[in-house]
Amino acid sequence: MSRIEQVEKIFGIQAQRKVHMEEELGLISLPNGKGHMLFTTSLGDYAMPVPQKYKDEERIELYLLLPSYWEVNDHSPLLLWAMSTLVAIVQYLKNKKWAIRGHTFSIRGLPEGKLKEANFEAFLLIEPLLLEELHQAIQIPEGKIHFKALCPIFRNEKDLKAAKGVERFVNRLKDKGVNEQVDEFRRSTVKSRFLFWK
Repeated sequence: MSRIEQVEKIFGIQAQRKVHMEEELGLISLPNGKGHMLFTTSLGDYAMPVPQKYKDEERIELYLLLPSYWEVNDHSPLLLWAMSTLVAIVQYLKNKKWAIRGHTFSIRGLPEGKLKEANFEAFLLIEPLLLEELHQAIQIPEGKIHFKALCPIFRNEKDLKAAKGVERFVNRLKDKGVNEQVDEFRRSTVKSRFLFWK
């Protein structure tokens, strides 16, 4: 069963196959305003050289949860940016790199518009928040594959995560009603008086 078919089985919804820069991605439009899940399909075939204590997380697939109101056709600059972002991270990790929960990736190459104006700093690699269906690992002969979300965060949020740890920061997101969905209208969960050096 392909990774796209596995995701279709999880959600009970048909997905689209997208090929970008010779990498296959999947795209599934979810009901109830949950958005469009754009996900990798080949990263899980690569066992990342993680430290031994993270051995269970050596195989992952990544996803971006795009807003339901975004156009997700082949002419959409935002979809093109999202696909390019996922492919760049996949190619980086497959070059003998690794990433676990709490790692960040810089946000680059945004097209002009509201998302760029929001001024997010990085993507934070976290467990699924809104998409609880993805908590269950996918089983393959080589082991388990876990889905990880790429959640956009602001610079002061990144600083707070570095100072207080990913657990406390993710709990803060949950407390503020923030999940992994890309949301160009959200504001930082960190006020200036809470910056880590104070």
